[in-house]
Amino acid sequence: MTLRLITAPTVEPVTVAEVMAWSRIDASNQEPAPGIITAALPGTPVAGNVDNGAHRYRATFVTADGETDGGTISAAVTVADKTVNGKVSLTAIPLGGALVTSRKLYRTAAAGSTYLLLATIADNSTTTYTDNIADASLGAGVPSTNTTSDPMLSMLITAARRVAENMTGRAFITQTWELVLDVFPSKEIEIGMLPIQSITTVKYYDTDGVLQTIAAADYVLEPDTLPGWLLPAYDVDWPDTYDMAQSVIIRFVAGYGSAGSSVPAEIRMWISAQVAAAYGNPTGLMDGKAAALPFIDGLLDAYKIRWL
Repeated sequence: MTLRLITAPTVEPVTVAEVMAWSRIDASNQEPAPGIITAALPGTPVAGNVDNGAHRYRATFVTADGETDGGTISAAVTVADKTVNGKVSLTAIPLGGALVTSRKLYRTAAAGSTYLLLATIADNSTTTYTDNIADASLGAGVPSTNTTSDPMLSMLITAARRVAENMTGRAFITQTWELVLDVFPSKEIEIGMLPIQSITTVKYYDTDGVLQTIAAADYVLEPDTLPGWLLPAYDVDWPDTYDMAQSVIIRFVAGYGSAGSSVPAEIRMWISAQVAAAYGNPTGLMDGKAAALPFIDGLLDAYKIRWL
């Protein structure tokens, strides 16, 4: 029997802001703003749309939580005659940390001092960009405050959630899994995960090796009976399968819901406590020895699947 994750949850049971409040972490623990961009006119003159005058550049990092304030300001680049040399080459565009999903470039209008949105780079790997945008097409101003959070917090939240899910045998936020078996049992199939929202499909390779799908009317889900059972419907037997490994594939959706608030408070508190402990003791060592992180005893006990 194998359980494999198909679709991971899109949110976590607790937010970074909630953990920051729990841990008394101040706003300085955030994704740092980017360093400097290298800006210059192309070596080979080419006409473009950048208005005549001096321009400066800076960038921001974007994460799932927000956007940094503007990074280090570049040296000025002066376009003397855009009909001759009216583009600006940007290189060495800074890369962010692991949680940076995109970056935004900001530029002043000719001889201006306000940084306006030039472009969004929808990755964290591209390091070059050619500016060919007129002043009139620039967008919103650069943020003055950093609304991101320390990337380590997001990683710790995910890690703590996975540990708690393993400890309890439960899925917290809505996610899709597959249970893979070599053969159908005689009767009930033990899903081994709660809470089960629904069965998506039950597929199997028949005796000819052809993948088949069982009709939903031919099986019954018992979602509330520990540890979750799938049974053939009344007067229905599971079919024979091909003599091969992983011949039965059951896809199902599990979790308390799609929002963190749907997860029981005890679980959310346990995750917050673990993140706070790990964040405050990142090496796991104290005086050169392994340190025991504090646990809030018993919070997960009521949610562990117990095998009778």
